[in-house]
Amino acid sequence: MIITMYRTGEDGRLRYYTLHDRQPVMGHPYALTVAWRTGNGAEREKLYVFDSLADMDRKIRQVFGRRIRDGYRLLYSFSRERPARRNARGTVAPAMALAT
Repeated sequence: MIITMYRTGEDGRLRYYTLHDRQPVMGHPYALTVAWRTGNGAEREKLYVFDSLADMDRKIRQVFGRRIRDGYRLLYSFSRERPARRNARGTVAPAMALAT
C-alpha cells in the first residue's frame, strides 16, 4: 500500500507526505514508513514497526486522518490485491514474479 498526499505551504511550496507499508522488518511482521518533503528537497523518513496488522492499520488511519485535518489532499494511492505472504522458510514470498 502506498498513499501520497500533498498541500501548498504558506510559502507557496508544495509539501508531500507518503505512507508506505514495507516488507516485514527483522523481528516484526509489519512495518510502515512515513516520508515527507518540501518541493524537490531531501526526503525525511520515519519507520514504525508492528506485531499485528490491526496495530499497523490503526497507525495508518491515525496518520492519514491527522494529515487530512492539516489540509493535505490525496495525490496518489495504490494497494496490493493481497499482502505479501511468508513461505515455508519464514521469509516473505513476492506477491508477483517479474517477467524476464
